[in-house]
Amino acid sequence: MAFENIYGQAQAVRVLQSAIASERIPGAYLFVGPPGVGKRFTAIQFAKALSCDGEGEDACDSCPNCRLINREEFPDLFVPVQRDRRIIKGSTATDRGKGYLIDIVSRLHFPPVMGRFKVVLLDPADRLTDEAGNMLLKILEEPPKKTLFLLITTLEDAVLPTLVSRCQRLRFPPLPVDTVRQFLVDRGENPALAAAVAKASRGSIEHALELGQTRLMEQKLEVVDFLLNLFSNPLHDRVESSVRLLGTAGENERQAVSRVGTIAGLLARDILWAASGFAPEELVFSERGKPIEKLSRRLSTRGALDFAGAVRELTAGIQRNENPRHLLYFLGNTAVSLAGHGEAA
Repeated sequence: MAFENIYGQAQAVRVLQSAIASERIPGAYLFVGPPGVGKRFTAIQFAKALSCDGEGEDACDSCPNCRLINREEFPDLFVPVQRDRRIIKGSTATDRGKGYLIDIVSRLHFPPVMGRFKVVLLDPADRLTDEAGNMLLKILEEPPKKTLFLLITTLEDAVLPTLVSRCQRLRFPPLPVDTVRQFLVDRGENPALAAAVAKASRGSIEHALELGQTRLMEQKLEVVDFLLNLFSNPLHDRVESSVRLLGTAGENERQAVSRVGTIAGLLARDILWAASGFAPEELVFSERGKPIEKLSRRLSTRGALDFAGAVRELTAGIQRNENPRHLLYFLGNTAVSLAGHGEAA
């Protein structure tokens, strides 16, 4: 059954199944929540439940309709083409038949081909251009019969308020750690690694998969120790340890610093949590709970926030293709400055 494959969003599932059972389907839903918590996956399961050849409030996941929706090839499922990562209206003269919003809207006035509803999936809805948003708004004022719009976003404030007001809003909160851990175990992940990754996932399956795929958590303590040492080591030692880290086998410098940035972001969170009074065992890097707690007392909440800002600068620098060694030295200098030790480079 399709809805049974959704992890940790029982409230949203209940609302959607109730709508199917009562046959009271609103013209549009807005799925809101952080990245990687199941918004798009739930939208696909909902589309299947509405179109399945079987009966009830769920989808069989095996009939032709369900299989076509899984591949996003169902003739009554419309996913607008994007241009430059934006959902655009498209031109009447040149973009008809190319999957842009103007092409999709022209098809909505015809009956469904195979299913009971025509479903338009807009993901992310905050990437609608103003022109596309206004066109969608006109459609939602008088939606065609048997048509459902599913808008998905992590940034509700970036969606046109007039669009939001015409949607039934469903919130998708971050997933519990145990839910993410179970998801990883069900995929065949080592239970110990799954627990560590889940703890660091910030309630996002998407982030957990990224951490698991790059095996960041297997090397976490090596990098955590390197970062903790940045707060006290002399400049020469920081430079030498940075060079050794950048020489990690199988990685180029940019990959190595990107890995450091990911772990540093989690460490910054732990320092802030420790400064806020969380117990060491509640931290992502609980194996280093005592030194993190000690460091948090030296930095205070203000210092922890400043370190988090330095980590964001490092991550942004990697994305801007800046020199990775310089970025690491900057992070080390910031750490020493915040801890009140040594000289800056």
